[in-house]
Amino acid sequence: MINVKSYVRITEDKTEAWLYLCAPEEGTRYDKSEIIRYLQLNGVVAGINESHIAAMCKKQIYEREVKVAASEPGDPGSAGRFEFFFSTEKPKPEIRKDGTVDYRSMSLIQNVEEGQLLAIYHPAVQGTSGRDVTGAFEKSNTYKELRPLTGKGISNEEDPNKYYATKSGKIEYDGDNKLSVVEVYEVHGSCDYANNSLVDFNGDVIIHGNVEAGVTVRAGKSLTVEGVVESANISAGGTVCLKRGMQGAGKGEIVAGGDVFTEFIEYANVKAAGTVQSNVILNSKVNAGDQITLTGKKGLIAGGYVHAMMGVNCQTAGNMSELKTGIHVGVMPEIMEKRIEVNEEYSKLNEELDEVAASMAKILRVRQQTGELSEQLQAHLDDLKKKKNEIYIRCIRAKKQADELENTILKSREAKIRISGNIYKGTVISIDDNKMVVNRDTSFMEYSAQNGVIVGTVVVI
Repeated sequence: MINVKSYVRITEDKTEAWLYLCAPEEGTRYDKSEIIRYLQLNGVVAGINESHIAAMCKKQIYEREVKVAASEPGDPGSAGRFEFFFSTEKPKPEIRKDGTVDYRSMSLIQNVEEGQLLAIYHPAVQGTSGRDVTGAFEKSNTYKELRPLTGKGISNEEDPNKYYATKSGKIEYDGDNKLSVVEVYEVHGSCDYANNSLVDFNGDVIIHGNVEAGVTVRAGKSLTVEGVVESANISAGGTVCLKRGMQGAGKGEIVAGGDVFTEFIEYANVKAAGTVQSNVILNSKVNAGDQITLTGKKGLIAGGYVHAMMGVNCQTAGNMSELKTGIHVGVMPEIMEKRIEVNEEYSKLNEELDEVAASMAKILRVRQQTGELSEQLQAHLDDLKKKKNEIYIRCIRAKKQADELENTILKSREAKIRISGNIYKGTVISIDDNKMVVNRDTSFMEYSAQNGVIVGTVVVI
């Protein structure tokens, strides 16, 4: 019989049990089965280490605690996942060891060949329940299978978990469950006014040569130009990558629904919904919905005017000859005006909605009192219902636009201009509707707006 001074200690989290045995009566020994019964009587029914108990009996281990049980862990399982055999990261230029940026090696397009393995789905493994030392079961992990990949130019007919390209082309993945192989339009050579003066394709476009003056290039998705762009007019629904740059001669224009990456922008107009990244911006007008970043050894903005909603980061602003250079971040005045206009429209629509609802209520009261409506009143009620629905739809659109403008304005409040090198006299710094002119050469500054005033702080490099 187990000595009455013996005890079992179960840890607070019930993952371990410890046994303290007092010495038995002289001339007797404990046996394993007796100790196991003692543990069970004290609530330890799972994860019992019988070898430890056997050792305690054989070696007569008394008067100290010995761990005799531990929880039985379950298998956590794993969620279903796709393994992709192409890069799913957003393309960006390579930073060389010396800090310069290699735009020429940047590629917006990953090409695949027909029959190439694109992805493998690894199904979910459901978890199994574990038990603590008292026998209580822990909740096991359960996982739902991911949706199969869908899209054009892919097939998983041979094996539902393996996706292959059914044609050669560019791989596109939306980060969710759409995977496609699409055609790419390539110009093997340059575009000039005599040959390829108009390139218009609703997908991705690659031009392996230059784009000369007077040429128009329109891409529905991304556009890559491996040579130099002159005073051409180019636009893309997605990202634009000019591996050399644009010498616009005051007429060249870039319009991008995404980002713009280029070695240099000179005497050109650029408008990007996303970011603009370059090594040099010279005498150009550049407008970015996100940020403008000047990289490389020069990182120069000189002449012209640049605006970025979320911030500008460059090495040098202006030059020694005090070339007029304007840098603006934050909200443009027209955005503020648009917000006022949309809010006024929203208020007016709500007033119209109230008026229509009041007119409908009058007719409905007549019906409630008389039990029916004349044909004229019923037709009027139907017209009011139709008008109400139309105003309601316009009201929702106005509210959505107002919210988007408000979010844009809130996000832009953190916009800053960071210049980690020389700032030359005459450079104009603007944030929202605030403006200041740099009246002497300076360097290493970051500008932000505080309570409607532009404040400059020294940048620590």
